[in-house]
Amino acid sequence: MKKKLQILFSFYIKSSMHVALAAVSLAFISLQVASQRPTYSLLIFIFCSAFFAYNFVKIYPVIKTKNSKNFPHLIFWLSFECGLASLYLFFKLTAATQLIVFVGGILVLLYSVPFSQNKENLRNSKGWKMYLVVLTWILLTVGVPLAMTPTFDVNLFLQLMLIQGVYIFVAIIPFEIRDLAIDSSSLNTLPQRLGVFRVKILGWVLLSIALVLTFYFFGRMTPFTLSTVLSFGLLAIFLARSTPNQSSYFSSFWVEAIPIVWAVTYYFID
Repeated sequence: MKKKLQILFSFYIKSSMHVALAAVSLAFISLQVASQRPTYSLLIFIFCSAFFAYNFVKIYPVIKTKNSKNFPHLIFWLSFECGLASLYLFFKLTAATQLIVFVGGILVLLYSVPFSQNKENLRNSKGWKMYLVVLTWILLTVGVPLAMTPTFDVNLFLQLMLIQGVYIFVAIIPFEIRDLAIDSSSLNTLPQRLGVFRVKILGWVLLSIALVLTFYFFGRMTPFTLSTVLSFGLLAIFLARSTPNQSSYFSSFWVEAIPIVWAVTYYFID
């Protein structure tokens, strides 16, 4: 029984279900802050889009090299079905939301697919990786939910973009610290440029600034502020404990679980 649970848990992580739930959680928070009741169709669209995008990034290089050994067939077909579901739900979105999704889709393609046979994709281009991930996530977790509201609140969009953007940026750092040993030096990641200790300092400073902005924008004792304080505190602790030799699921499960904690905390405090 224990072995079966371990297999299921491993599949849950490797299939990107966990990261897709994290994206849904951040989108749920954006809708709650905008005082909008989340619709199942929108949350399903966000889950399926994140699931498809992450697995596309992972599976595309395997397909390109035509390496059939250990090909993730189940994940491939689940991703294909999620892609179809996303396409179906896409036509139920508003025109503004569709535009945001289209831009996000282009970014995913640029992240994964080389411009030409002689060029790298942006994921492997110097200094681009982290910023593309942050921008893509913001479009999906802030832009898409707010674009579905009756009146798009530009100020709220900018506020949530700053706060969630900082969160996503800092949450990537434990992954980059983990990958120090395998990342090519040409990627020029933050831990490569600054070193592990200084990149942690940068993360804590950014989280502190984002918390100050949260208090300023949303007040001191509001559900969003309280849940943000808890979630940023957890991220700061995980950042402190990040090492190149971290355990297998330290980043891929525990760090990725923080948005879920954030959404659940917000829901019960509200």
